[in-house]
Amino acid sequence: MNFAPQADPRQQIIASLSAQIEHYLATGKRVQDIPPGVSGEIPFTAIGNHPKNLKAKRDRHEPRVRELAAAGNTASAIATAVGIDSRTVRRIAKEHDITLAEPT
Repeated sequence: MNFAPQADPRQQIIASLSAQIEHYLATGKRVQDIPPGVSGEIPFTAIGNHPKNLKAKRDRHEPRVRELAAAGNTASAIATAVGIDSRTVRRIAKEHDITLAEPT
C-alpha cells in the first residue's frame, strides 16, 4: 500500500484560484471595485421581452381559437387544427374568456 501523504484539497483549490486570478490580471483585465450594498445580481426583469413575445404569439392565435371553440371543439382538437400545444390553447382560452368544449 502507498502511505504517502496526500496534498490538502483546500490548498489545491486555493492554488488553482490564485493561478486563475494571476492569469486574469496578466491578460490586462482589471478587478472591478463594487461599493458596499450594491449587488452584482441581474434583476429578473433583465431576461428581456421573452414573456411578452410569447403573449404576442398567443394573441395572434386567439381569433382562430375563438372560432373553433364556438364551433364546439375541445382544446386538443383546436390544438391540432391550429398547430399548437393544447396547454397553449387552454391558456389562450383563459386569457380571453373563451369557453372550450369538454372532452367526452
